[in-house]
Amino acid sequence: MKKILISQIDVKKPDYKTSILSKEKTVLKWLIDYIGSSLKKGSISYGMLLPAKAELASYLGVSIGTVQNAIRQAEDMGYFESKQSVGTAVKNPDSTSTKFEKMLSKKDVAVAELKKYIIDNKIKTGSQLPNVAVLSSIINSHQNTLRLALECLVREGILLRVELKGNKVCWIYQNKIEQKTQNPKHDNTVTTLIDKTVERIKKYIEDNCVLGERIPSNEDFSKMLNVSIRTVNEATRILNEQCIILSRRGRYGTIYLNDPQKIKRQKEREEKSLFMSRGQKESLKTTYLYSWEKTLDALKKYIIQNHESGDKIPPMKKLADVLSVSTNTIKKAVTMLCDEGYLITQRGKYGGIFVLEVPQKEAEAFTWLALNPNVVKVKK
Repeated sequence: MKKILISQIDVKKPDYKTSILSKEKTVLKWLIDYIGSSLKKGSISYGMLLPAKAELASYLGVSIGTVQNAIRQAEDMGYFESKQSVGTAVKNPDSTSTKFEKMLSKKDVAVAELKKYIIDNKIKTGSQLPNVAVLSSIINSHQNTLRLALECLVREGILLRVELKGNKVCWIYQNKIEQKTQNPKHDNTVTTLIDKTVERIKKYIEDNCVLGERIPSNEDFSKMLNVSIRTVNEATRILNEQCIILSRRGRYGTIYLNDPQKIKRQKEREEKSLFMSRGQKESLKTTYLYSWEKTLDALKKYIIQNHESGDKIPPMKKLADVLSVSTNTIKKAVTMLCDEGYLITQRGKYGGIFVLEVPQKEAEAFTWLALNPNVVKVKK
């Protein structure tokens, strides 16, 4: 998507000193005039991205918040459409099509709730709505979100904003709402962008991945599906809860843990498993494990095969060489074995890592406890 550069703006900056409007309204008018004149001249076209809000704020000599509020109002009027991590694109006000897929915002829900409140309570035209504090508790919305929703209804011509003394504002219901607006928060037919992203990632996994295989990162999915990283993060969280994928930290990434069509493809999976080698099955079991978790089992086997209770085992650096892993991985594995009671570490000249008398089988537990009663602490 092509971006408009600050250096390409050839429209005179707004004059805040001579304007009778607030800075926010002045910037809004300037934006609309700039877009209209530039489209006519052909210097910009629909779909192009505005400069970053920080760049526009610096160019216009106002705060980023002022630019953001002006763009938000222009977006409600149909001049722009924005998307997180992408930007703000110039939109044709006469077109109903959208360039970006977006989630329902809190403001959109608040707008629908306000319309529902007006209709359900049969508010008469010309009547004043309750103040922001009361309305926010009625529709269960934050006051700042509610103010944005009220301003949106003002731009739609449904409400009239009247300024009172002491910088107070009241809202008058002036134009009747013709149709009852279904609240998207309670409409089961509405599919959010997160829902769509979940289905798209599922489809990608089904078509391109096999069980136990590492799938693309969230950043890759964000670029692939043209959605924000936050949307992908939320979608992968849902897929993790459904046990379709398993996300691991760092270089371990996320693997395809389950089949999204279990019932339909269960038989096919079972047939495929008949032809899997023992090594493939074992690899599948350990695909999602961290290195220290794999090392933990290997270290246990090493101790059982080479040492007895009371023996001093090699230092961590030597163990790392023996098991072909990093010293940090060995350190984590040794810490876990100490927590489990297999090993004990001692400092000083005669210190090191020692093997404790730990039962290897459940049946030996009672004998071991009888010989080591001091390890059991009874709470009084």
